[in-house]
This record gives sequence, C-alpha cells and structure tokens, in this order.
Amino acid sequence: MNKFNLKEQKATEDFLEKLEKIAGPRKIKDRHIRWQEVYGERSEHLKERFDEEIGPGAYYRWDGHDYTTNSDYFIVVGPAIDPHGKKAFFSGIKKLPPIEKRKKIYAPYGEYFPSIMSALSHANQKWGSPIPQGQHNYSVAELANIKIPRHIKG
Repeated sequence: MNKFNLKEQKATEDFLEKLEKIAGPRKIKDRHIRWQEVYGERSEHLKERFDEEIGPGAYYRWDGHDYTTNSDYFIVVGPAIDPHGKKAFFSGIKKLPPIEKRKKIYAPYGEYFPSIMSALSHANQKWGSPIPQGQHNYSVAELANIKIPRHIKG
C-alpha cells in the first residue's frame, strides 16, 4: 500500500467519523441486526406456559448482535403487567452489558399494547425483528384468565 492510499483511507475514516457525529448514531433497525429466536432458562418456561395457556405464538424472545457497536441486544414480545396493574402485551428491547459483566436478569424497556400483533408490529418497525408468519392476533381479552407473574413487566 502506498502513501496515497493510506492518506485516502485516513481521509475516508475521518469523513465517516464526522458524518456520524453530525447525523447521530444509526437507529437499531438500520443496523441490520440478524435476530434469532432464542429462549433461556427462564424464558423457555414462559414460552411453553403462554403457548399452552393462550395459544401458539403468545410469547417471543429474540437475540441479536450489533456488529457496528459490538453489542448484544434482546427483544421480548408477550403478555405482561403494565404500570397500572392491568394485563397487556409488551414489546421491549434491552442492550446487554459485556459478557464478563452479566450477573443478573435485565429488564427491557418498551411499550404496552392491546394485542400481540400491534406489539410485534411495533418491534418490527422500531428494531427490525421478524413478524412470524401465520401469527394469531391475541388480544387482552385472551389474557383475562391467565396468571402473569409480577416480575413480567417493563
């Protein structure tokens, strides 16, 4: 590589750095994170329980890695208790700390919705998570007789 190529490369890097400062960081959806449906120890039990009591596709959890910031995220969509103590569907995201600093369970931030399709649509529009094909549109009415643990809230 000659000096001209190094100068050109440095100028390009400087330009991209300045551009990001002016435009601000890219939205999570624009980072093209590949979301994979993954359930951990606690979420797997919730998935099975909600799928059995409400129906298939009542709870989702996706993990993704953002290569632009080298950060891990997870998205949760499913039944929850809103701040007013009422049942609703929740759509939320959480950036996880580096692996060596992960010690506890992290609560995502997000919004509450009257149906799972509106929660899934919100997650898709805001973060780029997939909307499963053939998804049943569960509403708050289906949550009436379902016991939702108190720790499941945004």
